[in-house]
Amino acid sequence: MEPAERLARPFLLLGFSAWGTPVDPLLVVLGTFAFCACSAMIPLLHAEAYLVATSLLAPPELRWPLVIAATSGQMLGKVGMYYTGRGVRLIPGERMQRRIQLATERYRDKRQLGSGLVFLSASSGFPPFYLVSIAAGTLTFPLKPFILLGLAGRFLRFTVAVFLPHVLSR
Repeated sequence: MEPAERLARPFLLLGFSAWGTPVDPLLVVLGTFAFCACSAMIPLLHAEAYLVATSLLAPPELRWPLVIAATSGQMLGKVGMYYTGRGVRLIPGERMQRRIQLATERYRDKRQLGSGLVFLSASSGFPPFYLVSIAAGTLTFPLKPFILLGLAGRFLRFTVAVFLPHVLSR
């Protein structure tokens, strides 16, 4: 058994039955969407590991649908985290409100810095996109650029996660 197959073995139930027979490709794509939406809000679920394993098991024609489903699911979850950040503004307490107000004023005129940070975080994971999503909501970064930059970064990141194992195994 090749190392790639050993890595993918625990993920058989994600897209294939225990006997190795294919499951409906739509279920694989919908499962990817759901897993990545959950992983956006629960950092212990690792979307990239899921995508690497699933792409190794799935037929080649499912690679792009996996990228699109993962990107869409992740951004749905990250928009939820963005709104969690908006909710942080409602936490009572003068000290917290003062800190949020100071940070908002400090970065209000630096939207390009924020845009670059959102894209960098979404594409590289540094700083963690989980935290950047919450901070973007807390600091009232505009939602539309957050979604567009996050989609672009996640699409790039997940394209690498799905296709790199196949390039390296040649």
